[in-house]
Amino acid sequence: MILGSPVLTPMSLILSPDPTLTNPRRRPPLGSSGTPDAGNRLELCVHRKKTDRAHLILRNLDEFDIVYFRALLENDSKIIHEREELARQFGYGPRFPCSFTAPPSARKELCPHWHRSKSGKLERGVLERVKGDCAATFDIYTPYNLEDCPRVVIICRNPHSHAHPHPVKTPPPLLEVFRSLLLDLDWKLADATPRKLMIDSGFMAAFRRALGWNKRFDPPLAALHQSLGNMDHVRRYIDELRFVLFPDGTGFEGAQLLAAQHRELPETEQYVRCAETHTIEDGKTFHLVFCMGRSMSALLLRSKHLSLDTAFKRLNGKWQEFEMETWELNRMKSGIGTRAFTTSQSAQAHLILFTRIFEIAHADTGIPCRFRHIHGQDYELWITDSHKGQALGAGLFCQKLCSELGDVYCPIEPTRLLRTLDPYEQLRRFLRFCTVHNKRNIDKLKPYTTQKVRNAMLSISSSEEHPDLDGAFRTISNGGPWLKDKQVGSKFAIPALYQPASLIPLEIWKSAPATTNGNEQAHRNINRDGVNLTMLGGIMRGMQYDVRAMEALELHSSDGIYSRDQTSTHFRRLQRSLNRHIIVQKRVIATGDDTDVNFSRGGLKNPATGKIRYVPLR
Repeated sequence: MILGSPVLTPMSLILSPDPTLTNPRRRPPLGSSGTPDAGNRLELCVHRKKTDRAHLILRNLDEFDIVYFRALLENDSKIIHEREELARQFGYGPRFPCSFTAPPSARKELCPHWHRSKSGKLERGVLERVKGDCAATFDIYTPYNLEDCPRVVIICRNPHSHAHPHPVKTPPPLLEVFRSLLLDLDWKLADATPRKLMIDSGFMAAFRRALGWNKRFDPPLAALHQSLGNMDHVRRYIDELRFVLFPDGTGFEGAQLLAAQHRELPETEQYVRCAETHTIEDGKTFHLVFCMGRSMSALLLRSKHLSLDTAFKRLNGKWQEFEMETWELNRMKSGIGTRAFTTSQSAQAHLILFTRIFEIAHADTGIPCRFRHIHGQDYELWITDSHKGQALGAGLFCQKLCSELGDVYCPIEPTRLLRTLDPYEQLRRFLRFCTVHNKRNIDKLKPYTTQKVRNAMLSISSSEEHPDLDGAFRTISNGGPWLKDKQVGSKFAIPALYQPASLIPLEIWKSAPATTNGNEQAHRNINRDGVNLTMLGGIMRGMQYDVRAMEALELHSSDGIYSRDQTSTHFRRLQRSLNRHIIVQKRVIATGDDTDVNFSRGGLKNPATGKIRYVPLR
């Protein structure tokens, strides 16, 4: 055994909950660069300014024993002695005798607590190995054939002169049981943590069987052995096996290995198509991982309308998840055409992303990517949120397709060659912005603009001619730089919101989805399987989700089995949308918010009150 000597840090005294150890006086602490506000102590970095907030600020100094803190900084031995002696009387502090011990296997050199040394310094104690004179001896009897007689007899003679050691090591036979349970997790081990093990129904079912556990509540990991009550101890075992199963790690290198393995599978089972590194114009590199089965490729290329969206919660770190979703009109059901993971949101990165997606889909199906405004068939409209890099990348992709056609004239503007159209002119022919994202972004401007300005902004999003477009533009311009950004920084934005400024036919504009809600719902569904995942965990959970989704579509086509009791119809979808609007209206009225609620063209106001009036449906 190893013994240390005394307890607790000076921070323990500074954070002391005992009221007798706090300073009754309210005065600025030593080094404070700010004046206490209403008696609250405040500690600021001298470099912190109103325009530069990336410096330390502490607002909770009332929780500290400032008297003791000041004495430590000023080396006031009298006050230090008084406070530490007072703390010792309460049973803690650097002068209180320490009882910390640790086994030799812990390999600790210092006591975790701070002590007042003989020289008067405040420092962590040094652990010393205690040479014991324990007289206990063990006689161990092992049978010649352990298979016939799997028992070992151990006889201990003489009493121990020390306390029992802590059971910090897991016995090999029990460790083998635990490891076998972990290995049964297979790919789920990529994101396994001690807590996730305890809430994983499959793992806990196997754990109960291994223990013969029949109680109503699940067993803790310590039920197998006490050492497994240490979560860091369990995490080390998980990490050891994770390295065995995933020798290249669970990040991008692991995805590259997984892509190589999937290339060896039958075509119908391939999902991870490639994991690549690309360099864009500014010299920066970024990573791409493409996940799509062959059935997803077919779904992607037979669609007329696509919605695009990027999620940021799915994977941990710098990764984002990109989805292209289709709407199956004959099945009234959405489907994921492709899933990709990327580390860049630039326009050049999206150009490479779209190029590689459709190269893979073309190789799977033999069908090229075609747009109505370029080839006269297939894609009529893409809908996105207001992400500039994503939209401009789509325009660059169409420009690339046109450059491969040669001298072909635009069917919409017959005097112009398709290859002469810039990316913004390409977007004007097929891109539309999500109305929900547009309204949400405008609502964020509420602290900075008036309701009149926001109404004018919302009125731009329409499929009909605006009665006073110039007047709306003037109102918006007077309220800030929003319009300038849309006309200069994102030149594709106004045509993507206002159909008369677009070259998309009105019947296509109205027949296509007006929002990316399908993508948002898909993100919500798959996020239920886990968020903040490793790359491998995100890929594998995405594969399970996509396989289930494609099987559901196939089941509906072959056997007429829908995923719900009620079949989705246009009427039912519109009815549900209306009901949600009513719920929102009720919530707004219940909170007493008298702000106008806008659904289209800035909202239709009641002439008598100037506000939208809620009329309950009976």
